[in-house]
Amino acid sequence: MSNPTSKAKWVLETHGISGIPAMFLETIAKNEKIKYVFADFPDDEWLAGMLLYRGEKRKIIVNTHIDNMGRKKFTLAHELGHYFLEHPPSYSKDGQSGFRCTSEDIENELKPREIEANRFAVELLMPEDSFRLDMAGSPIDFELINSLSKSYMVSKHACSNRIVSLTQTPCVVIRTRGINITSVAVSRSAKGFLRTMKTLPCDTIVYVAVTENFWSNNFTAIETDKWLCRKIPGENVFECTHMHRDSGTAMTIIKW
Repeated sequence: MSNPTSKAKWVLETHGISGIPAMFLETIAKNEKIKYVFADFPDDEWLAGMLLYRGEKRKIIVNTHIDNMGRKKFTLAHELGHYFLEHPPSYSKDGQSGFRCTSEDIENELKPREIEANRFAVELLMPEDSFRLDMAGSPIDFELINSLSKSYMVSKHACSNRIVSLTQTPCVVIRTRGINITSVAVSRSAKGFLRTMKTLPCDTIVYVAVTENFWSNNFTAIETDKWLCRKIPGENVFECTHMHRDSGTAMTIIKW
């Protein structure tokens, strides 16, 4: 089985891709003779994308029901990952086989093949060498996430995960729906510090932000034990939250 990161680098090199890779996903698909379709499936809103085989024909379908260009790009890159990594098909219907990937499959990474396809997509869309260079010297904040997500044409979710995976700063990015925590990304230097929790702790800025529906524009110092299970002598913990009011979701950065 190919290493997903190495395979993504190989694809970029062999297809002569330079600049922002997200702009060339369709070119990669065409070069591989893969038909790609962007279609709205309102009755199947959990569907993210599909890679289908029928004989020698190959097709990728991306569900456009959720109108987020970065998410669509990631789904296309994810399905290309299944193709280039030569994963054995896990889906079969009406003479077709392949992969049927839901939003949960991609976001929660519960299946090994989905994890590998995600790793491929991350390196394909946000190559480590260029991404590290672009984030070097910048503080971990929403300005950096917004800037890099636009530059690389990816979602803020994917971008923040990439930043957290590469930074040496102790930091955590938490995503919530209401007060319920839906996902957590922890930097290498922050592992083992975050408390285990399913809902937001009370008496924090993020709790007030999501319950009263406002943004916290600046980082605010907070008691260490609100978030962390380990003390950090001489250090403060800072948090900042941005709300997506229409969906009731929020992203919070915690760093020290």
